[in-house]
Amino acid sequence: MFEHMENRYTVAPMPTPIDMGILSTLSGVSVATVGHLTWSGFLDHSRITPRQIGKRIMGTAVTLHLPTPDSTLLHHAAGRVRPGDVVVIDRAGDQRLACLGGNVAFALVQSGAAGAIVDGPICDPDEIREHDFPVWSHGVSPITTRRTGPAGCLNLPVSCGGVTVHPGDLIMADESGVICIPRAEAATLAQAAAAKEATSTRRRAEMQQGATLGALSGADDLVAKYAISPEAQS
Repeated sequence: MFEHMENRYTVAPMPTPIDMGILSTLSGVSVATVGHLTWSGFLDHSRITPRQIGKRIMGTAVTLHLPTPDSTLLHHAAGRVRPGDVVVIDRAGDQRLACLGGNVAFALVQSGAAGAIVDGPICDPDEIREHDFPVWSHGVSPITTRRTGPAGCLNLPVSCGGVTVHPGDLIMADESGVICIPRAEAATLAQAAAAKEATSTRRRAEMQQGATLGALSGADDLVAKYAISPEAQS
């Protein structure tokens, strides 16, 4: 998935930002709405959870693989991310050391990052909330990484929450969870998700006028077609 040279940092160019038209199309779309259209790309929601309530982000994935206690490359990346980027961090299974805390979050805010997704713990959740920096992570830990020596990759494919994330993919995250949408699929899925969101809004309005969900979704027709009475089963 990535190449790592001993005593070296592997640094690839920053990815091309996701087209603003795609982001605009998705502006009113929730992650759960996308979940009506695909089962692929969702990070493990039992592992990657929001550290704040009510946050919602989307943007271009900037990926980091940090396989050791060394977080030097994250400090470097904090000065390279652009407004709207989402930092996606693969901690290679480490559940003990936090690589992202208050100062890193503040640096990312200063660079304009939309948020961060960390497959590993973070620290200083109170400071991160103060900085208003949205983070999804695998828990919290008071023990931190250091700048211990060269190890890690920037902007190569990583594994986060059981999903392969490529630099430049589209990341969406809210309280329902996190999804990685491959860049090549983003435009098509955005159009379908926006249409699905519009349908949901229309159905709520129709239910306010007395329509039932089963009638609107077609569930009533399916039940009428396939239902049998208890007597018929005996």
